[in-house]
Formats: sequence, C-alpha cells, structure tokens
Amino acid sequence: ASKEPTTFLEGNLVEKIRAEESTWSVEGGVVIVTLDKLKQTFWKTVIEGDEEIDTEQVDNRRHIGEYDDATQAKIRKIIFDQEQYHKGGPTSDEILGQKSAVPPLPDGVEYIDKKKL
Repeated sequence: ASKEPTTFLEGNLVEKIRAEESTWSVEGGVVIVTLDKLKQTFWKTVIEGDEEIDTEQVDNRRHIGEYDDATQAKIRKIIFDQEQYHKGGPTSDEILGQKSAVPPLPDGVEYIDKKKL
C-alpha cells in the first residue's frame, strides 16, 4: 500500500528565487531546502505570513574561516557537491568511491519541480 505524499512546506515565498538552481534533499532524516535567491538579501521570513526576524540583527560578516575545522569541512563539502550537482558531475562521495550518507528518497517524496514554483 502506498502512502499519500506528505506536504512539509506550503505557501508563497516572500521573494523571487531561481527555481532551476534551487534544490532539496533528505539527509539523515532531515529535509534540506536550498533556495537560490534572485536578490542576495536577508529575508525577514521565507513563507508569507510566517513569523519574521529582525534582519538588522543578523551578523553577515562571519567568514568561513571563523568556524571550527569540522564545520568548515562540511560547508566546503556541501558547496562542492552543490556545484557538482549543477554541472552534472559526481559528488565528493562518488569521487572517493564512498556510499553517500544521504538515504534514498522515501515513497511519495520527489525533487522540486521548477514548473510548480
């Protein structure tokens, strides 16, 4: 018996994105959504009507070098894998011959369809 798809997020984005450059994945049971914003600004919220943050309090001056080595490595791996995905190339795990830590998508879950955004 197949399960009905579950809606994790629904609503209108507060700003425009590049749908063809935006992705989502499931990593360790967590849904990771990456939106490629048309304007590189801080959003007060993501979905219209959701609670807003004060963007004046966001410290955007923090450089990757200010994070510990493990966090820097994870950030660099994510950036590399995203670039490879957009180029159609292998991920870092595939290059190293390792099985990806990302589990396969569960039944009823699909990749973002840019036509629906």
